Amino acid sequence: MNYKDLVIKAITYIEDHLTDERLSTKVMEAAGYSPYHFHRIFLSVTRNSVSEYIRKRRLTQAAYDLFYTNQRIIDIAILYRFESQESFARAFGKMFSISPGQFRKQRDMKDTLFRAMEKLPLDEVGLQHLNKSVSLVPAIVCLNKLHLVGMSILGVNSDEVGKLWRSFRQRLFEIERKPDTEDIFYAVIELTGRQWEVTYIACVEVAGEESVVPLGMVAKLLPVVTYAIFTHKGTLSRLNDTFQYIYETWLPQSGSVRTNYPEFVRYDHRYLGPMNEDSVLDIYIPVGSPY
Repeated sequence: MNYKDLVIKAITYIEDHLTDERLSTKVMEAAGYSPYHFHRIFLSVTRNSVSEYIRKRRLTQAAYDLFYTNQRIIDIAILYRFESQESFARAFGKMFSISPGQFRKQRDMKDTLFRAMEKLPLDEVGLQHLNKSVSLVPAIVCLNKLHLVGMSILGVNSDEVGKLWRSFRQRLFEIERKPDTEDIFYAVIELTGRQWEVTYIACVEVAGEESVVPLGMVAKLLPVVTYAIFTHKGTLSRLNDTFQYIYETWLPQSGSVRTNYPEFVRYDHRYLGPMNEDSVLDIYIPVGSPY
């Protein structure tokens, strides 16, 4: 059995025994390797330790239970092996940036930026994507102001986003774009401040604030901000895997925090279409020091 098959087997075991006591130990025993050797294998393939992966899967399932059942928060915490409601709340807040009680009150989850309810266990395709199609160590860059003009919708539903881009491309001739940026497009994603609602803007760069904004379009100024830049290769259907790695693995381990600015995707000549396995795009996550 190769290492990838071993990890897939371990992940299946975890999913079948998610609420068991001593699950980390049981997984290692089931794998038939020494704890030290298995830990190194699992970490190298998933970019998470066994205990980290189990904790994230338990928190995701706990989020499901919070959202879809009337179980008490303390009962959910105990079910998923947290010592107390307080320790569960701390772990939940660190992962989802919201308390369990606040999370339970949300009712517009389908099109959220973080897609908390769609976080599935890693599979063979996801592992291959993680190890071959994501820049695991991002470039950290401070960008100058970006003056953008485009069209926006609420939410990130894939069908609606596709319609937005088709409509926007038909009206590109109305925009006076910044010179030498004809092959560059941006998708800006920003929380509106109302529950989990987000705005998605399909846009291009213009020369400055004085640029004319065509009727029915919006202008967006991104200030001077430091970004962690990740490269994603593959179809857009795997884009959520990349975001999941960024928010669940890289960000907690990086020593950085996500700052309160929009994140965006930058498309250029390397982007070959949403279904093309060779498409390449860059994801810009605003980051800063926690102090």
